Amino acid sequence: MRMPKALFLIPFFFISLLAKAQLETSADFRRTVYDREYTFGISGHTRGYTVNGRYLKYQDGFVKQGFELDLAKLRHPKEVRSSILSSNSRGFVFGRINSFYTARFGYIREKIMYDKTDQGTVSISLVTSGGLSLGLQKPVYVIVAQENENRSIERYNPLEQTASITGEANWFTGLFRTKLRPGVYGKLGVAFDYDLLDSKVTSLETGVIYDFFFADVPIFFETSNTSINVPGFFQIYIAANFGYKKN
Repeated sequence: MRMPKALFLIPFFFISLLAKAQLETSADFRRTVYDREYTFGISGHTRGYTVNGRYLKYQDGFVKQGFELDLAKLRHPKEVRSSILSSNSRGFVFGRINSFYTARFGYIREKIMYDKTDQGTVSISLVTSGGLSLGLQKPVYVIVAQENENRSIERYNPLEQTASITGEANWFTGLFRTKLRPGVYGKLGVAFDYDLLDSKVTSLETGVIYDFFFADVPIFFETSNTSINVPGFFQIYIAANFGYKKN
């Protein structure tokens, strides 16, 4: 499904607003400054989905920094899942020979640009992070119908099996043949803090991410005449983050 073009402009719109912000605040309530913060997040992006964990330490009332761990699914732009008529079979993506995931580990910094003016209002922060992106390339296995009406599980080969495929095999098939593909990532986002309790974290975040791996990622089958696999993945994301603060 194509994302609306307007969605791609959302992060840039908010980031441009933050460029004019100042650290001055007219808050009429006493905001507690905590020592550290732990959060868990889930997000959807234009290449799949992500779960996220963060540890942040407060430097002062406006800046916190620390580390984050992302586990993300990255899809190729050409991925379209084919349906299988059988009710007990899973569909598969024609031409996709590997599923691709990444584990990101990096430094993160969050800076409050617009502070709360009351306990029930919203603060806006600029989020930047970057670090290692360890790609996980897992081969795709499919269920293939045989002439004797039996079925076998085989590694997907689009040149030989397409007509006899009845569905994709269990996700765990081929897990121990996963290959590592190292890379790096960078993230720029805007967080909207809706905390109703000062000790809790409830925020929405939107922005952009770019993962770059040191070689083309072979998600799709290629012939000598085609070149559709790429080393980089640009994503627009929207995330919900939850957690708590400690002293």
